[in-house]
Amino acid sequence: MSKLEQAVDEYLSAIGAICPRLLFALRESPEAVWGEIMRMESAYYAFEKACSGLQDKSTAACEIMTLVQALRVQMAKGLIDYEEFAAFRQDVSAIQRCANRPRNSFGEEGPRSNRRLKICVFYCSNNLDAGRLADLGEEVGGDTVKTIGLPCSGKVDVPYLLKALETGADGVVIVACKKKECRHFEGSPRAHKRAEAVESLLEEIGLGARRMAVIECAQRGAGQVCDKIKPFIERVRSLPQGRTPSDAMNKQDRMVA
Repeated sequence: MSKLEQAVDEYLSAIGAICPRLLFALRESPEAVWGEIMRMESAYYAFEKACSGLQDKSTAACEIMTLVQALRVQMAKGLIDYEEFAAFRQDVSAIQRCANRPRNSFGEEGPRSNRRLKICVFYCSNNLDAGRLADLGEEVGGDTVKTIGLPCSGKVDVPYLLKALETGADGVVIVACKKKECRHFEGSPRAHKRAEAVESLLEEIGLGARRMAVIECAQRGAGQVCDKIKPFIERVRSLPQGRTPSDAMNKQDRMVA
C-alpha cells in the first residue's frame, strides 16, 4: 500500500468509526447527532483532499459526500416520524458500506492467524481481584489485555464499549457476576443488554458482530474467566481485520478534531 493509499485508508477509517457513534447518538439527543455529523463532515473533507490523487476513488468520495449531505438535510428538517428515522439509519449504513468498499480494494496485508490482538476487559470489582487479572495477557498467549474495574458490570454503558473499540480494541469482554449472585440484582442482565446493543450497531453498519462477549463467573473466579476469554480471543482472531471501529486507532482524534 502506497503512502497516498494509506492516508486515504486512514481517513476512511475515521469516517467508518463515526458511524456506530452516530447510530447511538440517534437514541440520545439532536445535539449529539449534530456533533457526530460535524465530525463526519470534517473527516470527509480530509478524505476528499487525501484521495484527490487517486482517480479511482473519486466515485466513492462523491457517494459519501452525497450521503453526508443527506444526513445534514434530514437533521435540518428534524427526525419526526418512523420513516424518516429509518431513512437516517439506512444512510448511515450506506456511508459505512461506501467507506469499506475502497478500503477493501487495497488488498489484504497477509496472513493474520498469529497477529497480536488488543482485548478490553470490563469487570465487576466486587467479584474479581484486580491483582489476579493483571497477568491475564500472559495467560491468554501474549495478546494485549486491558482490564477496567467497575463497581458493577451493569455500570458499563454503550458509549464506553464503542470507545474501547474505536481506540484500538479488537474485542471487548464484560465480566459479570452470575445473574442470581449479583448484589445489584440488575447488573448482569444490564451488561448483557448493552453488549447486545453494541453488537447490533456493528452488524447494522456492516462491521460484523461477534466482537463482544459477556462472561459470567462465580466470586473470585479469575481462573474461570481466563478459560472463557481464551476461546473468545481466538474467535476474534479469525474475524476479518480492517472492518471495525478500531481501524481509526489514535489517529482518529487528530483527523476529525
